[in-house]
Amino acid sequence: MPASGLRRRAAANRTNKPRLATNGSSIWAMVDHKAALIARLRWSPADGGRRDGVTARHPSAPPAAVRDASTVVLLRDAPGNQGIEAYLLRRAATMAFAGGMYAFPGGRVDPADMGPDVPWAGPSVAEVMHALDADPALARALVCAAVRETFEECGILLAGAVAGEDGRLGGGPEALSDQVRAAERLALERHELGLSALLRKYSLVLRADLLAPWARWVTPEIEPQRYDTRFFVAALPTGQHPGQPSSEADRMQWIRPADALERHRAGTMDMLPPTAFTLAELSEYADVAAVLAAAHARDLSPIMPRILVSGGEARLLLPHDEAYDDPGNHDDLRDAGPADPAWQ
Repeated sequence: MPASGLRRRAAANRTNKPRLATNGSSIWAMVDHKAALIARLRWSPADGGRRDGVTARHPSAPPAAVRDASTVVLLRDAPGNQGIEAYLLRRAATMAFAGGMYAFPGGRVDPADMGPDVPWAGPSVAEVMHALDADPALARALVCAAVRETFEECGILLAGAVAGEDGRLGGGPEALSDQVRAAERLALERHELGLSALLRKYSLVLRADLLAPWARWVTPEIEPQRYDTRFFVAALPTGQHPGQPSSEADRMQWIRPADALERHRAGTMDMLPPTAFTLAELSEYADVAAVLAAAHARDLSPIMPRILVSGGEARLLLPHDEAYDDPGNHDDLRDAGPADPAWQ
């Protein structure tokens, strides 16, 4: 079984480092490129820090506040014992964050996710808070956000049936028709319905046991929008299948992690580093059961990449990199070197 934690991440980075995307609205998606590109991104008062659709934080401004978020990596066994497949969405180009990028379903925690009335089954909140290193309210909200966002974005509901007064189980989420799912997803997206109301409406209960914490990524300090995102892995529930993408995405697909990485390196599937590194890790597993078993031993320490600019080049640093804690390495693009006129 593959090693867990940062040692595993380090090995993946050395042997199968994903190609980092070169477009989109995020600076840290554009590292590992030459001075011309960095010069293009440098903060300039004349343009408010924005060039060619890329926004940077003013170098003297404090880092943006970090918002909590959840992401769910839905997995299924590939046909013919060919490993596993992950579910990826391509975010609509109009999205302010990571537009045009492939990503797993997920999003930020909403105030409604903090409510204590969501029907809950599986590990207790105390167990979840320990695993996620969060207080009880936040731990519960992170799981609720994970379930809500997954249903909103792809129609998979990580829930189960509740026994009635006669002791019999009602129909689970797999009993909901495609038409009902589509209508309820839209109601959730429009904030006309909350997760608690949705579950109670169909006599369902959130299944916390279907989610296994996998990683925790924090957006670099240079970004104007920052998230503290808990990544969960989950097996595709029996009897359910994804619906059409929500308004936040324009394409979806099941794909083997290794194939997604190959397309990423070829430049046909852009994604942010956390997505690429997660796929690199998952590519080592033979089946979904092995992934879920490994999740229990994961190191969930926060991973906040840093962007090192040196000698006219930029590269991404992770906590296991020797240069990560060097006080001279900071996310400042002002020292990237002279601009190439061809890029201006």
